[in-house]
Amino acid sequence: MKNILFITIVAILLSGCVTRKVPVMIEARTVASISEMGVHKLNCEMIDTQTLMDLHPNNVTPTLKNKTFESGGNRYRIATVLDERKGRPSSVVAEIYHCPISFQTKPAGVVKLLPGAHEVKPVSFAEIENVNCKVVGSHVVEETSPDSVYTELSNEVFMSGGNRYHITKIIATDGVNATSVSADIYRCKHQSVAFE
Repeated sequence: MKNILFITIVAILLSGCVTRKVPVMIEARTVASISEMGVHKLNCEMIDTQTLMDLHPNNVTPTLKNKTFESGGNRYRIATVLDERKGRPSSVVAEIYHCPISFQTKPAGVVKLLPGAHEVKPVSFAEIENVNCKVVGSHVVEETSPDSVYTELSNEVFMSGGNRYHITKIIATDGVNATSVSADIYRCKHQSVAFE
């Protein structure tokens, strides 16, 4: 019995991964790698270099994301692979960059708030419970500048016959502000003369 227990413990220890996984900080999740061509094309500025030694290959990318965020950058590039394990980098020299964030310009240009859409606001749960609200649709704001996201959403809610919205998912961010969202559109009846 003791032999079976000992063999089981040894087998678990040898077969399982004992390397602690490095968690990516929430703020660092938008950090990404960049190619040398991308560095020049986006006019990125190199702000730091990092040398990572003897890491598990699964921890190289999470560590680089965290280090890039901590250095004030938003992109990194592995310049030199110093060592590998099973064909994957375990020791690297990485360059940390700050790249200007660019947004796709919509064909319509700058989004302006439609007359009447200024009354559109986020819905509160108290409002849903105490006022007659119904879902009239949903809308996805495709990636745009953070300044245009809520303007575009308000316009779409207004054009759909709604007056409230609830953001169900933030699809993309610039690292701080939402640049693409998915939202449900509500029409709430109010006790005010300003609404019908």
